[in-house]
Amino acid sequence: MGRRPSEDDGRKVLVVDDDADWREFLRLCLEDLGYEAIEASNGQEALDSLARQHYGVMLLDLNMPGMNGFEVLERMPRNGTPPRVVFLTAAAAQEVGGALRTGPHYYLPKGASRDQLSLLLQSLHA
Repeated sequence: MGRRPSEDDGRKVLVVDDDADWREFLRLCLEDLGYEAIEASNGQEALDSLARQHYGVMLLDLNMPGMNGFEVLERMPRNGTPPRVVFLTAAAAQEVGGALRTGPHYYLPKGASRDQLSLLLQSLHA
């Protein structure tokens, strides 16, 4: 059973990616921008974290071994307000178009800069 969202939860971001270097880069950028970043290296870790904690945003890799990002979305807890989902992928935006149409999701290409991440987060909180 998850807990109820609080005001501070909007500043919590779950970073889900099997690439440790990319996760660390995102975590450091998020912390510099005033967010609390929690890392998950695979889909199951993400689901476990989502069951324990509410997040305002989830940065979710679509292509992970084992459970991919689509499966994480399908299995996410349905209680409470879901986080805003930002897909992380090296694929072109056209290739993730189907995923973007499954809900109000967003897209950040792997290799994006800190400024691109900042702009995306600002638009999510506008």
